[in-house]
Amino acid sequence: MLKVVLVDDEPSVLEGLHIFVDWQGMGFEIVGEASDGLASFPLICDTQPELVICDIRMPGLNGLELIEKVNANIKPVPKFIILSGYDDFSYAQKALQLGAVGYLVKPLDVEELKSELSRAACIIENERNARQESLELIRHTANQLYNDIMGGKRSERLRRKARFLFDIPEKAKIQMVQFIADEDEENNSTPKNRIYTLLMRLFGISNENCVFYSGSGSYIVVRHDSMRAFSCDAKFAEQLAQQLRGISPENYGMSDFWALIGSASDNDVLESIYKCGKQLEQLHTYCMLHPESKVVYYEAMHKNPVFHEHPGSGTGMVFPELPFNKVVNALKGNCAQEVAKAVDDFFYELDRSGGSRRLYSIHLYRLADVIRKMTYAYGIEASKVLLKFTKSVDDMSPNCKKLALDMCNYIFEKQNANNIKPLSLLEDEIIGYIRANCRKNLSLQSIAENFSLPAVIISKIVKKKTGRKFNDYLNYLRIEYAKTLFASADMKIAAVSREAGYTDYGYFIEKFKEFTGVSPSEYKKRYS
Repeated sequence: MLKVVLVDDEPSVLEGLHIFVDWQGMGFEIVGEASDGLASFPLICDTQPELVICDIRMPGLNGLELIEKVNANIKPVPKFIILSGYDDFSYAQKALQLGAVGYLVKPLDVEELKSELSRAACIIENERNARQESLELIRHTANQLYNDIMGGKRSERLRRKARFLFDIPEKAKIQMVQFIADEDEENNSTPKNRIYTLLMRLFGISNENCVFYSGSGSYIVVRHDSMRAFSCDAKFAEQLAQQLRGISPENYGMSDFWALIGSASDNDVLESIYKCGKQLEQLHTYCMLHPESKVVYYEAMHKNPVFHEHPGSGTGMVFPELPFNKVVNALKGNCAQEVAKAVDDFFYELDRSGGSRRLYSIHLYRLADVIRKMTYAYGIEASKVLLKFTKSVDDMSPNCKKLALDMCNYIFEKQNANNIKPLSLLEDEIIGYIRANCRKNLSLQSIAENFSLPAVIISKIVKKKTGRKFNDYLNYLRIEYAKTLFASADMKIAAVSREAGYTDYGYFIEKFKEFTGVSPSEYKKRYS
């Protein structure tokens, strides 16, 4: 549902807007209304609507002044439809210059209002899809950058990239937080955007690049002391814990969550991120062994002897790295027997180490974590099988080994689903699929599901093969098809718009002119 706020100083207009429009049926939810511009501004700030319908002449702030104030103070900026009792083009022109998507003259025509609402909904949805595509690519890049740093890579190029992506000034203090969401399997349709919004609000972050998903319910937040709300003391951890206690996990598609707060570092940017990342890994291990600790702050924990228990405790030696690497390398290969052997070897070495039950659990959690990182890096969604395995570790189930093998086999099959085809052929198939279905209700997510690949990979393939972003390429194909219809058939413009795959006539006109330089009517006269 798209949120809408109604603003008009005439009660009869507000009442009519409620009565004559089936808001829910059109995909809108009225989240507030006000009778003047001044009262509407804090309401818009609080409710963050996608659309505001307001009168142009009101006490306090008029409609044009309200748009200007909202544009200057609220991100993302909602769309506006302006209502006026005056058929004065100068008002409409000014409103459109400020970004309004519609201008209606009173008394309102119900069908015209519905048409404007449909057009506004399409504009909002198209802009949202384009923005989401760009944001997914940026966040995927942020996660890759983080993994490179944690993997030990160092270069001046990587340093510049980190500063640019996270907007980190020279000599800034850096702190990182890991938020772990235990997905509610009965409510897993909730979009991750809600969690992103929650984290940005909790940490006072305006740069969306500073919050990214690292796979299997784990989100990383990068903070630095040039941010307005930056704080890294114990008081901040207490405030965060208090805020989280007031949150209902089910509202965000979670059954539970944990927040791990690292300490601040003022080293070189790459070393600071690496140091903070290592703190989060230590906190993560502790939290898996103490799941009752919902908010864990490194500065408050690092002097606790229990917190410093490590894989070597009580055995005199650190558990070797090799079994972990063998499992991951087998998953990256193309032999199922090697996967089974790697899992067998891992559990053989684990049993042979003779460690305590606590140490045994740490190694299994670590196995889950290295596999989680590998799956996300390769674009494989494996949250459910990873969660099933880690829950068996919680319960010390005798089926741990079987569930580990099931988890690895699932990931291996996903990893090799398209390996029988050369990558170039698979890329060509994806582009062919888009060309064949461009006039349907096509999205990155639907293509991703069809090819069992993550949406961000589909987006990269489209950019690589066509030089355009997905939405730009989709519009290009639709406009090209519309051009052939104008040249080969005597069809009305509205019919061509529908045939080309557009549900919003106004958006079709806008895109047609953008790609051809002329309006559809001019093109039709010239070439039909």
